[in-house]
Amino acid sequence: SHIRARVVTLDPTEKINRAFFETRFARAIAARAHAVLNTNAQRLVHAEADQLPGLIVDRFADTLVVQFRNAGVERFRQEIVHALKKTTGARAAYERSDTQARIEEGLSEQVGELFGATPDEIEIFEDDVTYAVNPRAGQKTGFYLDQRDNRRLWRAGMERDSRALDVFSYTGGFALHAAKAGARALAVDKDQNALQQLERNAARNGVSERVGARWGDAEKVLEQLAAEGRTFTHLILDPPTLAKHKNEVPPAKQLFVRLCQRAYAVLAPNGVLFLSTCAYHLSVNDLIETARIAAHDARRRARVTTVTYQPADHPWILQIPETLYLKTLVLCVE
Repeated sequence: SHIRARVVTLDPTEKINRAFFETRFARAIAARAHAVLNTNAQRLVHAEADQLPGLIVDRFADTLVVQFRNAGVERFRQEIVHALKKTTGARAAYERSDTQARIEEGLSEQVGELFGATPDEIEIFEDDVTYAVNPRAGQKTGFYLDQRDNRRLWRAGMERDSRALDVFSYTGGFALHAAKAGARALAVDKDQNALQQLERNAARNGVSERVGARWGDAEKVLEQLAAEGRTFTHLILDPPTLAKHKNEVPPAKQLFVRLCQRAYAVLAPNGVLFLSTCAYHLSVNDLIETARIAAHDARRRARVTTVTYQPADHPWILQIPETLYLKTLVLCVE
């Protein structure tokens, strides 16, 4: 690992055992008790932000999805599993430790049951939108819980005649919220399985007639939509992590510029653009710069209406800047 040390406690007399993890989990759960409302899915443990470096725990209804990302938490695997079972009351827990971080620590990837029997599909809700989550085959732990607040903000600006474009949609989190608000939505992704799940989710929510899907590379699909003369009142660009290391920032910014240029080409006058990154190494200023360069090239005037960060169940700590990773710029493009 390129990280020399990780701190789990500053008390040299504190013992790292099952009771230690039970206390940490109880504290994490209590901190979220009133922070996440109108959903049965949330992040229970957010690694360093909950003083448990390398441990991620997401709750989907009665099932936990767990990632052991480094050698430190791997060492206490059994204690952690027993403590989770006791403190959460979950019926099942599934491991998704199939991350590059483990490889960098000399650990093998691991997936499988930790306790109980994980369903093939778990139904979760977010306000009046329901999703089917597959923790075994989905990306990350199965769903992008960290975009919850942005999905709600996105929906708040929708009207019945809005036309929404959800780029890098995965299973359609933003598209479904738009459709439930009465708008028409198009989801774009290169993951065919995710788009099939989107279609099932649309049917589950009774909005199939208002949700479409387009498979393909985001840049190419945006170019195709422009060539077709399509325009949208709302558009979100939420690509996967483009810069996991500092040396990847310049090409990531170049890609964001190209994406923004193509987004402006299909954005209606006074359209709303959400520009989001989950890369720690890309800052809000980087987003502003890429959006500004693209706006200049497109001869569009854009004003920032909101800047958002990750939700309360994905806390970030002032003393650990790396815990702030999700940044979103919301623009009105004239």
